Amino acid sequence: MATGPTSTNQTTLRFLPGWLESRDGPITRGRNLSIAFDPDRLTGCRRNWRGAEIWEIEGVVKFHPRGDVVRGSLLDSVRTSGVVTAHSPKPLDVAVPSDAAQIEVWFHNFAEVGGRCDAWDSRFGQNYWFDVEGPGPIVPQDAVRYRDGAIPNADFVNVLHHAAAKKNVFPPPPFGGSPVGKDLRTSLDVQAWVRNVAFAKDVWIDVHVFDRGATRIQAGTFGLSWAGSSSGFADLFRFQGEIYKGLTATPGSVSPRPNAWLVQYRLYYAVAGTTYTDAILHQLELPDDAVS
Repeated sequence: MATGPTSTNQTTLRFLPGWLESRDGPITRGRNLSIAFDPDRLTGCRRNWRGAEIWEIEGVVKFHPRGDVVRGSLLDSVRTSGVVTAHSPKPLDVAVPSDAAQIEVWFHNFAEVGGRCDAWDSRFGQNYWFDVEGPGPIVPQDAVRYRDGAIPNADFVNVLHHAAAKKNVFPPPPFGGSPVGKDLRTSLDVQAWVRNVAFAKDVWIDVHVFDRGATRIQAGTFGLSWAGSSSGFADLFRFQGEIYKGLTATPGSVSPRPNAWLVQYRLYYAVAGTTYTDAILHQLELPDDAVS
């Protein structure tokens, strides 16, 4: 049973015991969605090793039609003397993109110590589907193009974490207080996982930046640097850097530039003569210049 939304900024979707679901309002483009999951729905991989709880439950949200995926833990760890002795549920909060028409949701309970164990809450493999409401989807016409010849395979390359931020880097006054001007810079942080097929490898992202009218205002290709090894015969690569320089303003002078509102990118991994991709057009929205 649905009731009126508890917040103008967020809808909560609950997965309850007894395989029940509820929500407190519509799932809306541009609005936050909080997914609350009762751990008693998934009990197949509850492992304890020397008094430590070594299992996890994660939620996965896929936005359609673009295919972007967000995943995250649904548990908080309760520690005693540094050891995880219990778990408590916590929500997974996601931002619903402005181009989403539907969302697909499923849940994964797993443990790795003592042999791999996996259990799923996915409506018998069909997953949970929900329509997205609100103003019509905003779809840029000049989206980042898929590179010809790239092989889609998330088992070879995928995004572990990403974030885009707009920051005013204008220096504050020497004796404290808020900056009297603006120097807006947009940065992107992408961490990727790649299968370690060979020592020599290249990882990069093709990036577009769009204004509020969905017009492209910047494009570029940025390499990811090696950031360490990972489990499963894999490596981690990361890009952290500025991708767009926006408006600058000082008392009596303004150098306007288009308002960066949307960042899109595609991820690629070239190794042993083959280029792989996760085949997802990743997208992140930014606050307007007036509130940055």
